[in-house]
Amino acid sequence: MIEAGRISAIWRYPVKSMAGERLASAELRRDGIEGDRLVQAWDERDRIVTARTRPGLLGLRAALGDDGQPRVDGLPWTDPEVGRRVE
Repeated sequence: MIEAGRISAIWRYPVKSMAGERLASAELRRDGIEGDRLVQAWDERDRIVTARTRPGLLGLRAALGDDGQPRVDGLPWTDPEVGRRVE
């Protein structure tokens, strides 16, 4: 978030359309902040699911784990429970 020429907050969203994590600092690279939007949820028609059509996604919090892999509400992205929550 930029306010009057200064950055007041940096957020990273490891999973597109889910709530993200506030960072104390980040390196801005050519392709953005490391770990931002690493994965997305896809529907049965092979389309990316977004909060526009599934606002409940914003109720899930995504963050990067110590291993650099996305976690959703503390669970690994690949955990079957995450799949159930996304559905």
